[in-house]
Amino acid sequence: MKILGTGLSGMVGSRIVELLKDQYEFENLSISSGFDITQKKIIEDKIIFSDSPIVLHLASKADVDGCENDKEQGSNGEAWKINVDGTQNIADACKKSGKKLIYFSTDFVFNGEKEDGYNEEDTPDPINWYAKTKYEGEKLLMGMNQSLILRIAFPYRTRFDRKTDFVRAVLNKLKQNVPIYAVYDQIITPTFIDDIVQALDFIIKNKISGKYHLVGSQSISPYESALLIANVLNLDKSLINKITREEYFKNKAKRPFHLRIKNDKIGKLGIKMKTFEEGLIEIKKQLENL
Repeated sequence: MKILGTGLSGMVGSRIVELLKDQYEFENLSISSGFDITQKKIIEDKIIFSDSPIVLHLASKADVDGCENDKEQGSNGEAWKINVDGTQNIADACKKSGKKLIYFSTDFVFNGEKEDGYNEEDTPDPINWYAKTKYEGEKLLMGMNQSLILRIAFPYRTRFDRKTDFVRAVLNKLKQNVPIYAVYDQIITPTFIDDIVQALDFIIKNKISGKYHLVGSQSISPYESALLIANVLNLDKSLINKITREEYFKNKAKRPFHLRIKNDKIGKLGIKMKTFEEGLIEIKKQLENL
């Protein structure tokens, strides 16, 4: 099966291609290949005249603080143009051509005030501009037949040279004996990217639609996660220090602080998402085999 995708050279998208390239023929719609998602005619023609039945949409401006700097520009800013207008162009083309759109969104659409966790039925309430633009993107899929929204959270993987996720950031500092300051009063739900890929494969093969939280099975503070990284990878946890979220995120865009994201719905499909500790154990195995 041929699959069109945006963002297939990014941290999540490139791993999708790496692990599923023997099962699907991927084509990346990127600026480097001549496809700017903010250019409606170009992207529409490509999607409509493609024989791919599916479009994966991962491309976004995901720098939270960078997006916040765009807020004053509103719909004229880069964050809106990419995350909303670009998604609108892709959604319109999928509607016209009857293609299934799989849209990757974020846990940041929630305000982080619900301490007992969020499921798919909870109402989003974005508190920063990045989250606002991603939620606007979600709303564009409402009413589309066969569309799918996949919310992911704090994705991590073993290797990716172009961008460092939070796991590898901690790992690199610990290996260099550099002290780490990790937030202890925030809750996140880290997600092993290989699990996202395997779940996506199942979703495509079984023609699943709707809205799902495609996240890990363990919610944890960044401080606790740093300690786990040190324990599993046999590194010096005495380098890890506590810091409050107010101190760490001073002068930065607002963050939702209790992002305990529930994945029960995806679990009912038989999809197993690893806990953070299980993901780290797998990363350790992969690093040993490099």
